[in-house]
Amino acid sequence: MNCIYTVTRLARGTISIPGLLAAFVLGAGLPLLGCSDEKGNPGVMTGESARAGAADQVAGAGQAAGAGQVAAAEGAETSDLDESVEALLAKSCEHGIAQYTCDECRYEVGMVKVPSDLFAAGGLLSTARATARPSGTGRVLNGEVALNADKAVQITPRVPGVVQSMQVDVGSPVARGQVLLVLDSPDISEARSAWRRANAGYRLAEATSAREADLFARRVCPKKDLLEAEAARDQAKAEERAAASRLAGYGLNPASLEGDAGGDAGGESAAAESRYTIRAPFAGRVLERSVNLGASVEPGQELLLIGDTSRMWIQAQAYERELAAILGAQARGEVQVEVTVPAYPGRIFPGRVDRMSGILDEATRTARIRIIADNPDGLLRAGMFARVTLLVGGGAMVLAVPADAVLEDAGRSFVFVPTTPPYFLRRPVRVGHAAEGWVEILDGLREGDTVVSRGAFQLKSDVLRSKMGAGCAD
Repeated sequence: MNCIYTVTRLARGTISIPGLLAAFVLGAGLPLLGCSDEKGNPGVMTGESARAGAADQVAGAGQAAGAGQVAAAEGAETSDLDESVEALLAKSCEHGIAQYTCDECRYEVGMVKVPSDLFAAGGLLSTARATARPSGTGRVLNGEVALNADKAVQITPRVPGVVQSMQVDVGSPVARGQVLLVLDSPDISEARSAWRRANAGYRLAEATSAREADLFARRVCPKKDLLEAEAARDQAKAEERAAASRLAGYGLNPASLEGDAGGDAGGESAAAESRYTIRAPFAGRVLERSVNLGASVEPGQELLLIGDTSRMWIQAQAYERELAAILGAQARGEVQVEVTVPAYPGRIFPGRVDRMSGILDEATRTARIRIIADNPDGLLRAGMFARVTLLVGGGAMVLAVPADAVLEDAGRSFVFVPTTPPYFLRRPVRVGHAAEGWVEILDGLREGDTVVSRGAFQLKSDVLRSKMGAGCAD
């Protein structure tokens, strides 16, 4: 068997390293540092036989390298990140069904099946929306969630009495004017009776005054009788007004008693005469209950806490060194705020700065800031610890998503977006600046689009199973 000194040709530059490797792979079976002739004697080939053998191996190496490049080109696959959503949903797998619905094949198109209960409150996963937010930096403050003091009230009775009935309980939604509870109060019965007596006395005094005026006009009675009748009328009117004021102080309208003689004669039982109804001053929800049926209560005693929780206050403290930036942002316009609480990781409650105290606390050197945060789902509860980010950077508005929603694979960024429930598809995005737990999205999403935020990494691990041999290739 003829052989050549491949190393010699390599040194002269007439054969490339790929050619060398190809010659070895194709089974040349030649020693790289020396070879023997057919009889097993070492030696060096010269002449035409050496040149012919070398030419044959170089040609074979070129053919092998070309074949390898063609095979590599044929083996390259288009990533699901390069295809449109429509194209991915239209694909069928070898099992004869839509590929994204196949439990074995959907990973190859970047699809994950996620049960809806994983997105429940406190679940493993959560979603967020791509939102426009200032590109500037924020100031992070500590705070505490509190009730909106303008929409929260302790319900207390104005008269002593006994709780006759409870119409609401903790958590009950209430409308403005809705009955909360009913008391049985003798004071109410006495106040109603006093007004009726005063009203009846006034009507009598007014009629007497009118009669005396008519008699005086016909010169039947002296003027003294007329003056006495008018004085009695005015006195009765003052007594009626005093009784009406007492009723109004209890929250009762005297007009509702006019024409009612009271008691059984007016169709109202004695029990109803002493009934005192307490109503909701505004729409909200019962947050606390401190009284039971049959309990004796006194004026000023706290019975129920009613509050409107659609908007909550966040009481935060800003250090002296931060005031300049906050006041400067207020001078430019309304300062937007993002509120987070440990109870709902990844959930952001938008808000705005409402008021800032005019003095500093001497002990902590902080100024109190009141923030109003939207709470449409009622998730925020008074007393919760909160982290407040004041967006005071003054930069342009950019589209952004939470940082944990953006993932990477082979140097490309992507997010998971919902498609047909319960499926989520990974889609490519082009990212920009990242700060304060947010990532700017330059391309790939629109404002309001939903992405998976908390737990997105678990979805990525599921999808990449195809790269580790899962899918139809199993």
